[in-house]
Amino acid sequence: MKLHPYFVFNGQAKKALDFYSSALGLEISEAKTYGESPMPHEPEQKDWIIHAALNWKGETLAMLADSPDQKLDKNPNIHISLNYSDLEEMKTAFNRLSQEGEITMHLEKQFWNATFGQLIDKFGIHWMMNCDHTN
Repeated sequence: MKLHPYFVFNGQAKKALDFYSSALGLEISEAKTYGESPMPHEPEQKDWIIHAALNWKGETLAMLADSPDQKLDKNPNIHISLNYSDLEEMKTAFNRLSQEGEITMHLEKQFWNATFGQLIDKFGIHWMMNCDHTN
């Protein structure tokens, strides 16, 4: 079994795909639009994403879509946690994800021998980032 978070947007999935792909160095795959599908949609929604995946080293990390009829609320009870083995890579991703967002806990060395930080990105997604120290 694998767990894949599914990010749902209302017309912003393409922007989110591009943002997360760039910020985290992920590959976009399976990006399909409503216009390419038989699903009912309004004409202005033809370029909205009906399904897409973000991959890391050939594995699906997360999936995204737009939902034309679902009311979307920010849920602070769910956080996406990324665990890194490379501190500089994590710092770069953290800085990129925090652009136009809100850092809720700056990256700092923690008592569990790791560097950890949290942010809410410009799409309202909560992120936690951790990098264990080997020494």
